[in-house]
Amino acid sequence: MKILFTLNEGIMVSPAQQFLKKHYAGLQRNTQNVKATNAYEMMLAKLNSDRIRLKKFQSKEAKIELKKILIPEYLDWIDGVLKADNAQQDDVFMRLMVWMIDTKQFELAYPLAEHAIKHNWITPDEYKRQTAALIAEELANTTLTQLSNKQEVNVDILFKFAELVNDKDMFDEVRAKLSKAIGLVLKDNQPEQALSYLKRALELDENSGVKGLIKTLEKTLEIDKS
Repeated sequence: MKILFTLNEGIMVSPAQQFLKKHYAGLQRNTQNVKATNAYEMMLAKLNSDRIRLKKFQSKEAKIELKKILIPEYLDWIDGVLKADNAQQDDVFMRLMVWMIDTKQFELAYPLAEHAIKHNWITPDEYKRQTAALIAEELANTTLTQLSNKQEVNVDILFKFAELVNDKDMFDEVRAKLSKAIGLVLKDNQPEQALSYLKRALELDENSGVKGLIKTLEKTLEIDKS
């Protein structure tokens, strides 16, 4: 299904504007750095405008396609935050992290997740979840959608995310969902490892929906060993 967008797309940015975005993204926003504060406010205004564009679509597919178009427009800002290791809370950065996961760009999202966890950043209000839980659940949901659509998933990046949030507090059901997602990715090529993840999902949440698959894998592995 091809999604057509009629609003402005792919805004051209000059090298000077790119430099300034990266520069101001790395600075602390305070009374001594008014320009950095103004630059951040401008990024927030752009983000709010883009969120209004997204809300005009009911289709999740259309929202994802638009996010793919919009994400590159924020990469200079993100790059500036990361390169400066800026520890000051940045809601633009946090929303873009979620957009990257939503659009299946896990490798792109990982440095943002790592940065957010490192600096104990909080999520924007409407997410109503702590950062590690948000990362784990969004990652699991997107992975499960990919699997239901018969799309390939890079399990190595899932391992990296799982390790990143491993010692963070979150609801057992959320951690179970991520374990289930990893188990499903592994089940065809690494059934023994998949089984351990699926059993862990069941330990964490009896309603995780993996009991049948656990039995199937156990039977398969017994046959293979006989």
